[in-house]
Amino acid sequence: MEQVLVAVTGPDRSGVVYTVAEALHKLKCSFVDMDQTTVRNQFSSIMIVEKQEALSKEEIRSAVNHALEEKQYDMSVLVRECVPGKAVITKGEPFVLTVDGKESKEIILAYTKIFLESKINIDSFRSIENVANEDGEVISRGKDLLVFEVTIPFEVDRKALHRTLYGIAKDHNLSMSMQHRRIFEAVHRVTTA
Repeated sequence: MEQVLVAVTGPDRSGVVYTVAEALHKLKCSFVDMDQTTVRNQFSSIMIVEKQEALSKEEIRSAVNHALEEKQYDMSVLVRECVPGKAVITKGEPFVLTVDGKESKEIILAYTKIFLESKINIDSFRSIENVANEDGEVISRGKDLLVFEVTIPFEVDRKALHRTLYGIAKDHNLSMSMQHRRIFEAVHRVTTA
């Protein structure tokens, strides 16, 4: 058995994961790991799959693609060798940075450059431009919200980092918040009765 990476992307519709799982099952492939998300109703899934050695990557791609096309899903399928990545373990503390305001997209380049130079690992990143009302209709807020979950190495001066990031945000007429993840989660915890 060997592992391959299978990526499927396209407009989100109910049944995509089942269709892919069924096609892989017919090929006697098994899931090792999987992650999926949707962004603006665009589906994206990455799967690590074990396959028989005699089965080619092209046979897998073709079978999955065919199964999706049969159900009229407009998806792209990529199958490639699963190359083990180098584990990124940043010894530090988790923080949540939020940037809020109009035209905040330019700040992504500035912040990620600082993260790279400071060896700050981005654990999760989300850009939110619109919100929906209770009927599911998109309501434009007129501003963006960027949420970075990062691990800041112990040796990074957090106060200096905060001043630098805050200054960049201020130069772009944006607001910025930097909180330890535990504090962020405690402040933003949703409770139900």
